[in-house]
Amino acid sequence: MTRRRVLFGGGLVGIIVAVAIAWWLISPLFRDTVVDEAFPFELPEPAAMETMTEEEKQEMAAEFEAAMPTLMEIEALAEADRMVVQERVMEAAAVMPDTVMDEPMPAMPEPEATPKPEATPQATPQPQPEAAPQPELLREGQFRGADDFHRGSGNAQIFRTPDDKLVLRLTDFMVTNGPALSVLLSSSPAPASSQQLGDYIDVGALKGNIGNQNYEIPAGTDLSTYNSVVIYCVPFHVVFATATLPA
Repeated sequence: MTRRRVLFGGGLVGIIVAVAIAWWLISPLFRDTVVDEAFPFELPEPAAMETMTEEEKQEMAAEFEAAMPTLMEIEALAEADRMVVQERVMEAAAVMPDTVMDEPMPAMPEPEATPKPEATPQATPQPQPEAAPQPELLREGQFRGADDFHRGSGNAQIFRTPDDKLVLRLTDFMVTNGPALSVLLSSSPAPASSQQLGDYIDVGALKGNIGNQNYEIPAGTDLSTYNSVVIYCVPFHVVFATATLPA
């Protein structure tokens, strides 16, 4: 009887230990690990920002860029943590100094020089110089913001230049500042989220959140496939602004 009690007691202890080990191995699947770390960048008070020199603002922007988590770090976060980081980063980015661009239209090739006629005793009319070839406007649309926080305005125009290059030109352009913004051509006419982008190509990092700027579209691109220009935050998969390109 005593031996049976010992065996029973030993078996019960073994079961308890096995259950404890199993719970320790499986429990991470059922327990959330909550992270609430502050984004490692402190914004100055609005009053202090108003008195900053341009150099101080640029230093602040550089500090913000250095503090930005990498794409791999963001992707590794749980969804809830990613949303917290996204909110804090977006708030900080929105008050960063504007980056203003003022690129001219890409230079057109010079027309071939017309040879001058040989001088003659009689006055002859001089040939008029040929007009410089002009780019052909293929598609255009107007930007609008994705929501009340992510605002955008201005024009998106796609040109074919005389040397057969495709150029996307943004004019009178403005978009809310944000981290790692890119310029996309999307097959969707008005995507409001990353799930609605459809097929797209990235034509480059946004050069400035204000002003006129050019982006070369890869040779051979079938423009009939793409129906909008999208300003897109790559690390957080957020649409900032969209310009629908009517066919």
